[in-house]
Amino acid sequence: MRPDSTTDNLDEQENDDEIDATIPFPPPSPLNGGLPILDLDDDFLDAEDDDFDAEEDLDALDGDDEPRTVLITGACGNLGRKLRTAWADVYDLILLDNAPDDDPDVFKVDLSIFDEDWITHFHGVDTVVHLAANPDSTATVEDLAGPNIDALANVLNASALAGVERIVYASSNHVMSGCRDDAPELIGVDLPPNPSGPYGTLKYVGERFGASLAHAFDVTFIALRLGYIQEGANRPETLDDDWNRKLWLSNGDLVRLFDAAVEAEIEDRLFLVVNGVSRNHGTAWDLSDAAEFLGYLPEDDAFAARNQPEPVDETV
Repeated sequence: MRPDSTTDNLDEQENDDEIDATIPFPPPSPLNGGLPILDLDDDFLDAEDDDFDAEEDLDALDGDDEPRTVLITGACGNLGRKLRTAWADVYDLILLDNAPDDDPDVFKVDLSIFDEDWITHFHGVDTVVHLAANPDSTATVEDLAGPNIDALANVLNASALAGVERIVYASSNHVMSGCRDDAPELIGVDLPPNPSGPYGTLKYVGERFGASLAHAFDVTFIALRLGYIQEGANRPETLDDDWNRKLWLSNGDLVRLFDAAVEAEIEDRLFLVVNGVSRNHGTAWDLSDAAEFLGYLPEDDAFAARNQPEPVDETV
């Protein structure tokens, strides 16, 4: 693993109603009346877990003996730590963060200031996973300007200059957070943006920056509108309400989504935006594009325990 450093990271959040039945999800598990939830403790990814082996899954996708070189910005944030754990033995990782806390594997970098010193970390990189940002969805434009606008623009420029092939951008469900009070039956990525504040607006601006870069420099840009991802174990029992349960993205599905975004062959498409939530019962977030173009098939459901059949009293 190679060191690296950048900005903060993101925790995302949000949404509602019913998922498109045409998505080719695997059949529900007979256990719990629905899809199983990974048993995730604070060490949310267990290397011995038979249900999820990132290295094995990615080896099947990539027949190349040489591992990809993946640069992660915001490597010390919530998402960054989870992806680093999953990918430690899968990719050659370059890790950047603006506050690495003496982590020897992470380069300390302020991406909001364009600097030729940190640009050198992008040379030889296949894929950039850009997580670095101020994750506060209530922050002012002033507080978001450096980490969420300047850092993104600088990362895009550095990627283009270094000849990076693909950028995976952690966008947010907050692009559509204005739907909360009057949600459509299906919240697709083709709907007009409907943010409820500066955070979501600037995430949408980031997507548009990516579209421009993709077509100007022939770089693949994939934006993931991430759902609600809690710190650490990220268990559904600790979610506040049904809005967040329908927006939940489990740790296991988080890794599956980013695996797909890094590995998927998307033919001649240079720009793609998809929603990223788990397979939560009754969710309105449309995952059809994520399934079709990335092959993302979530496995976890925040409502699985609630939907368990009542135990039969055999003493009666």
